[in-house]
Amino acid sequence: MIVTTRFRSCVWAVVVALLCAVPLGLHYLDRYAADAATRRGKALVNNKEYPEAIEAFARAIEIDPKYAPAYHGRGVAYLNQGQPERALVDLSEAIRLDPNDARALYHRGVAYFRTGDYDRALADFTETIRLSPRSANAFLARSRVYAKKGDDGYAKADRQRAVELEPALGKSDDGNR
Repeated sequence: MIVTTRFRSCVWAVVVALLCAVPLGLHYLDRYAADAATRRGKALVNNKEYPEAIEAFARAIEIDPKYAPAYHGRGVAYLNQGQPERALVDLSEAIRLDPNDARALYHRGVAYFRTGDYDRALADFTETIRLSPRSANAFLARSRVYAKKGDDGYAKADRQRAVELEPALGKSDDGNR
């Protein structure tokens, strides 16, 4: 009787392990496939092939709807296509899934800036700087928001900090030195 009980316990342990392992294994494969599609999308964005990139990111999201980098990538593709409203939807989802993604926050700030929502852009750039205090681009972007809002002192301070972090930014010809 003791052998039978131990045998049943072992059988149940194996069954439970298998039932748990199969979904975990499939999720791992899904994540791998979503990552591959996302990498393809990023390469297409780098080649300025935005419609194809958007399709690749959509495929990644279809495979794994909780894969934040795919939403981020598609948001950037929409942003580069001149569709900041669509970018905001995907970038907000990327941030919901990964609230500490400074790059997604930065890109959402850019989208807000392009839609004229300077208060939200300012909030996103400020959060980007909190998460990534050496981001020269975030300081530069925030300086532009401050300039739009008429806060020239803050704009100048952020621009100076951006140039300290990335001296090449001081050589730009945009007249905001």
